[in-house]
Amino acid sequence: MTEIIEKSIKEAAAYFQNFFSQEYFKKGFLQEIDVRIKVVGILTLLLLSISTFDLPKIFTILFSALVLAKLSNIKFRVILSRIWLFTLFSFLIVLPRVFIGPKDFYFMNFNELAYSTVFTFRVLTAITLLQILILTTPFNQILTALKSFKIPEQFVFILGLSYRYIHLMFSELLRILIARESRRVKKTNSLEIWRSGGKALGSFFIRTFERGERVQLAMNARGDGVKGYIKPFKFSQSEMLFTTFILTTLTWWAVI
Repeated sequence: MTEIIEKSIKEAAAYFQNFFSQEYFKKGFLQEIDVRIKVVGILTLLLLSISTFDLPKIFTILFSALVLAKLSNIKFRVILSRIWLFTLFSFLIVLPRVFIGPKDFYFMNFNELAYSTVFTFRVLTAITLLQILILTTPFNQILTALKSFKIPEQFVFILGLSYRYIHLMFSELLRILIARESRRVKKTNSLEIWRSGGKALGSFFIRTFERGERVQLAMNARGDGVKGYIKPFKFSQSEMLFTTFILTTLTWWAVI
């Protein structure tokens, strides 16, 4: 049982590290779009996906997201490896609503099953759009674009800091788990595993705090960590095609 728990924690840490990692694809359609227009367009699609419970409309946004991923040379398996856990978790959260009834007698409510399905696809679509934005745009440019929209600087700073520290936390946890596993030479009992697990947890908090402090000092030495360069705004053919695509999707979403 303890080995299953350890393996689950390790796999979860690896998944979340992969989810937040900046695996930037350099060539593709979205990579050529001005980051300010790209952020507005992606956020527009994201808001559309979570503002309705109409499944055809959600499928329209999901299809548009997959088209953008294909044009940007992002492999679907890369997106799937990042979104499957959140999608599954969202379905399991609403699954109890499907089975209702008195004690010791439950039956399936198909209306609730339809709601659970729609809710899951809403989460799937929103996370897919978020990952497309992360995979086609360096995160510092996203933060700089938000600042150019006059979003409060403190909010942007907290967002950037949270992104760095979340990635740091899961990276450190994964390293500790791998190091602990590599030093184990014999099978131990449950009591010893829990004791060493407590030590590893304490080491995790100390190392995360120390590395976070070093990161903060490095950020202070370089500036606030949010500043970045964005090329002067130019509404070129790529931006025009992207804007047309977003407006077409918006129109189709409103019509169906």
